[in-house]
Amino acid sequence: MGRDYSVIVDNVQAVIQDTSSAMKAVLEKYANRRYKQILRSINWEYINEDYTISVTAAAGSDYELPTDFRKEKYAVDTTNGIWLIKTTLEDIARFYYDNLTETGAVERYAIFDSDDGKKYIRFHKTPAASLTVALPYIAEPADLSADTDEPILGLEDLIEVGITADAWRYKRQFAKANAEEVRFNTMLMDYIWDKENQPNEVVRFKPVTFDKDNLY
Repeated sequence: MGRDYSVIVDNVQAVIQDTSSAMKAVLEKYANRRYKQILRSINWEYINEDYTISVTAAAGSDYELPTDFRKEKYAVDTTNGIWLIKTTLEDIARFYYDNLTETGAVERYAIFDSDDGKKYIRFHKTPAASLTVALPYIAEPADLSADTDEPILGLEDLIEVGITADAWRYKRQFAKANAEEVRFNTMLMDYIWDKENQPNEVVRFKPVTFDKDNLY
């Protein structure tokens, strides 16, 4: 068993000799920031492989994505066996302005953030018949929130050192903060090396010929 959220924060409070509830609240915020920073640095991926979207014929082309959606792995119209091309809203408007509302086979999609703070996917064209799109995606890791929550992958040491640096910086103890930040970066590099070093794996590149028909 690893150290849980409350133990991580308590350990750092002991180091900086500030056990106030106000400081605890600050450290809890720092803990999640460091947690997400580490997971991004090691390219951590939890993939929701089973996510699909039921696209309705002749309906609106925008569909809300799950709250934990981070990045998609691919998009496939499984009804018709068509791999969809990723593009942007700008390119859809630019290159297909004359048939934005036209119905037909779905060929491409764009993912965007809306004014309501949610992520959406837009398909083009609007399908003439209902279909299902498989959209496996990399999930955003959940925040540590309950006292008993534990970081995945044994990241307790890294998180503690990282938020210790943040705590000293918060207290304007910049020399101590810089020393802890150096420790954090060194430990992070060691962790990444240990995670990625696979002696029995040979990395191969797989060149793919560019399809000029899908340029626009």
